[in-house]
Amino acid sequence: MRILSARTTAASVACAIALGVTSFATPRNCQAETAKFELGGRIYTKYLYRNDDSQGLLSLGNPFWPDDIAGGNGIGSEFELTVKGNVSKYVQAGARLASRFGERWQDWWESGSAWYDREENTSGDSAGMNRASYLKLRGTWVQFTPRSWRIDWVRIGSSDFGMFNPWTIGKIRYIDRDNGKGWFVSGHIDEGRELTYTLGAIAMPKLWVGPWWSTGLGDPNLTNPFWSRDWAWAGRVDWRVGDATLVKVTGSFTQDLEVDPADPDAVGSTAPNCTDALGHPIPGCAPDHAVDVYARYATANATIEVERDVGDTNRAELLLGYSNQQLDPRLTGNGVAMNQGMFPAVFKDTQDLAARVRLSTDDPFEIGLSAKFEYFNIGEDWNAIFGARREADVLLTDGFLGGGQLPTLNLANEFIDFDEAWYESCIGWHGATGLLSLERGNWRMDGEYTFLTYNTNGQSRDVDTVYPDFLHTDGYTDTALFDYANTTDRGRDPRSVYHRDQLRRTHIAVLRGRRTFDVGRGVELDLKAKYIRDEDFRSTRHADDPADFDPYADDYKGDILVGRVALSLPVADGLKIGVGGQIDRWYEDNRRGTRELGYGDDVTEKETAFFKTSYYFAGLRAGYYLEYIHKLQHREREADQRWSVWRSKATVEVAW
Repeated sequence: MRILSARTTAASVACAIALGVTSFATPRNCQAETAKFELGGRIYTKYLYRNDDSQGLLSLGNPFWPDDIAGGNGIGSEFELTVKGNVSKYVQAGARLASRFGERWQDWWESGSAWYDREENTSGDSAGMNRASYLKLRGTWVQFTPRSWRIDWVRIGSSDFGMFNPWTIGKIRYIDRDNGKGWFVSGHIDEGRELTYTLGAIAMPKLWVGPWWSTGLGDPNLTNPFWSRDWAWAGRVDWRVGDATLVKVTGSFTQDLEVDPADPDAVGSTAPNCTDALGHPIPGCAPDHAVDVYARYATANATIEVERDVGDTNRAELLLGYSNQQLDPRLTGNGVAMNQGMFPAVFKDTQDLAARVRLSTDDPFEIGLSAKFEYFNIGEDWNAIFGARREADVLLTDGFLGGGQLPTLNLANEFIDFDEAWYESCIGWHGATGLLSLERGNWRMDGEYTFLTYNTNGQSRDVDTVYPDFLHTDGYTDTALFDYANTTDRGRDPRSVYHRDQLRRTHIAVLRGRRTFDVGRGVELDLKAKYIRDEDFRSTRHADDPADFDPYADDYKGDILVGRVALSLPVADGLKIGVGGQIDRWYEDNRRGTRELGYGDDVTEKETAFFKTSYYFAGLRAGYYLEYIHKLQHREREADQRWSVWRSKATVEVAW
């Protein structure tokens, strides 16, 4: 019997299925070639442990719908299969199949049945499809290269949208990296490729672009949301001017369409018989077997970037941006008023500008000293609704949270584990950052100073019906112990850029150091110290009776101090271990409260210790991270809070 290789067998089976035959031998009229068929596989296993009673495979899920994936105790595996076909010299295609990540190893009985209605369930088959590890079709694409028309490639299907930028349409976060689909064309205008372009028509995701974090789904104003014709269009042109200058122009337009609810041909029409509530004919109403549509929500974002090298060591960058949104209140409910300020857009038509200037010099004096300077000014009504939601950063500063800053209210700080970075909205930020780096011998030192004021400063802002405040507006954000819904006072929501009364300014100073010691295989020492002075005078309005008015009664002052140290060292080929710790002290005057009931001065003391290790061997990658957090929150007007948390994460991954 002839033994077929895995690649030959896969190609033969795929071809036989396509032709509708049952033999695994390659049909004569197919003659599949192994060189045209590539398979890739990946198995990823993750284990979470935390000293609580939560069960799941994800540290932080979404609290706003039933979620049986999130939890701190569980172990599960994911399998994915990647298929790539080299159809010809000019045509390629591919697809990815991946199991649904949610089945814990203890759920191995599950086949996808729903929860039983009765109180006593003696079956192990009860947790639903989230725990059944079904395979989902992910990335599917076809890409070809025409032989004329100055087109480099055309792609139909999946993309991560990384060809645009965070201010317009951003690269999709890793959990959805190839789920998005569209039509894309990239090419050049001139023979020298000094002028290139990329165009895209993208099917908008129905769940997170637009009011109510959807293109109609869940909107109380819509009984029959219509998302199948919702599209975004984007384009980018790069112009190379000489050897030292690059100009990039990027733009996007999104349009969320909904049917006219009064159209008699629409499903669920309010006037199916073209009569009003009293039975009178409606003028101009007549069925025509066609349905009218209107724009529920439309946005346009555009940037122009100029990058220029000045000599061998200096570089200058300029970004100018424009943002516009139009919202039809007839076709979307007011989530600012109806959803406690949890809403990813300002509830009105807006337009605004953004600007960023960067200057950098790379060791101009040849003494190891480099510098960067950045000025930024982002308008209070800017919003990149389809921009990057995480895993990108548009500013140089370490910011408040250290993970990155993005010009959107549509951040995605959920569906992550406790060891992943957090991102904050920089809408309305206006300020400057200076960075210095010094490398001498085995030392590298980095220093930052950032000054922030805010275009969102103002008095009596309408956060009841127009500007979303995301409910939690006060206090330094504790990302290490944040529960997303913030039910136990973990500080400001990272999306909270609008306050009713604000007159705020911030100073941020960061110092980092790294030293490599020639001990054993090399020991790396990492140090970080950070100080934030955050001041907000809040309300500056005077009371009717000046004698009863304390102008400083609601002023916020936060002094945030963070110190971190970490050691890492290789102990064997492929094996590396590390230990470290962090101390946080947050002193916050008038941290939380109201002018009527008063504010409290709070102090937070937090200590963190951690151990981590990584192992690489012959294609196997493994990692382990363990940390302990002790936190005391001394609150003047409320009961103190204490945390004593152990948690860990272990991963094993192979790919072939």
